[in-house]
Amino acid sequence: METPGCNSLWDLLRADSGEAERARRRLGVGLALAVLLSGLLTAVGLAIVVLGMSLFVLLLLAAIAAARALSRNCSRLQQSAHGFVTSLIRTSARQSRNFAALLRTRGSSLVRTSVASTSHLLTAVEGWIARSLEQSRRARASLQVRQIDVQREALRLNSAGTKQRRSGSPAAAIELHTRALELLRGTHDLRAVALTQNNLALALSHVGDDRAATALFEEAAATARQLGDREHEGRIMANLALAHRRHGRLEQYEDSLRIALTKLRRDSTAYKRVEAELSGGT
Repeated sequence: METPGCNSLWDLLRADSGEAERARRRLGVGLALAVLLSGLLTAVGLAIVVLGMSLFVLLLLAAIAAARALSRNCSRLQQSAHGFVTSLIRTSARQSRNFAALLRTRGSSLVRTSVASTSHLLTAVEGWIARSLEQSRRARASLQVRQIDVQREALRLNSAGTKQRRSGSPAAAIELHTRALELLRGTHDLRAVALTQNNLALALSHVGDDRAATALFEEAAATARQLGDREHEGRIMANLALAHRRHGRLEQYEDSLRIALTKLRRDSTAYKRVEAELSGGT
């Protein structure tokens, strides 16, 4: 569809008047100059400039045409937008009325259903919590039973190891005390751990493994000190003193005996034995 502007321009160019002749001449000269300029730019390697200018002219003409079309159809576009907005408002109002009616007719049913669902959910959650607590209680009870069994087995191994050491079989005692210590590593019975370390150190000292025995004695004494068991710590220090004497470390031997005296009860047999040992050594 041709616009009035295009029609008037076309009529002017094809008319037989002098004005039409001048317009045709000017248009020809302009086109010739445009072609000449394009050829020159292309020849010097600026074809991209020619392309850009052509696109610019096309975009300018398209923009002018769009602006003219928009100005001519402005009222029609306003009417279309107004009709669309009015239709949208009417549709929203109708859907709102339908939703309100649905709530009035089914609202009570939805509330009852929601309450029932919530009640079932709470019941299920309470049941899950109760089952979890029961499983946790059973797990703790089972763990306590296993720990008791482990402690009993460790005590049995310690007793057997002590008998082997006193009967002159320190190698067998080392094996039994080591097994007991491995069992107790997974428990929180530090007192039993310190006792087992002391027994294992005695057996290692009898076979001449002085370094390992001394380290275990010191570790056991530190554990007993942490627990506040002064009596047990004093006995371990007395055993450490004997290990020092066995390997010729007389100064460490006497120092360990003096520490043991500060830990043991004065009325205990161990105190009297350590006191006599220290008196005899000096």
